[in-house]
Amino acid sequence: MLLLPSGVTVEVIVVNIVSAGHVFVQQHTHPTYHALRSLDQQMSLCYSQPGTPALPSPAEVGVICAAPAGDAAWWRAQVITFYKESNEVEIRYVDYGGYDRVKIDTLRQIRSDFVTLPFQGAEVLLDNIAPLPGEDRFSAEATTALEELTRGVALLAQVSNYDNNTGLPLVHMWNMVGDEVVSVNRTLAERALGVWVESF
Repeated sequence: MLLLPSGVTVEVIVVNIVSAGHVFVQQHTHPTYHALRSLDQQMSLCYSQPGTPALPSPAEVGVICAAPAGDAAWWRAQVITFYKESNEVEIRYVDYGGYDRVKIDTLRQIRSDFVTLPFQGAEVLLDNIAPLPGEDRFSAEATTALEELTRGVALLAQVSNYDNNTGLPLVHMWNMVGDEVVSVNRTLAERALGVWVESF
């Protein structure tokens, strides 16, 4: 998996927003990034053919598979949970980020040559920003604001720490607006969509 390097600033694009404090990013300037488009095309061709082997049930947690992503697209995904009673699985898309719960019979086994490219989606948490007091999660408004701040633009990101509970990187993200560098994390606090929490 392509992790964000620690302590240096890298260019990223946000590809999926789980919540205002939890996103997936791609390092679009990384040398392996350009190979993702060709992988997408190869997977689309492969899995549009009938008879590609289904993912065996019960699904093994952690296994990488191919998942339909609409418009004839197939994305690489990892099994997070298997729900035996409903024959569903929770999956995480490893290149484009995000989680989904799908029927196991929609998933396919992945060809070994499709897993050689490092997974392009890095899952990160925004540092120093927490939901408003008394709330256990960010509001829909906060998530929408983050979408507007990050949509279609290259951002700078730096890993400042790692989350104790999940092990995920805690990051700061900045948007270049003209000659100005604007902190995405601080903007959420300044707009009262979250609270600023100093790190120790």
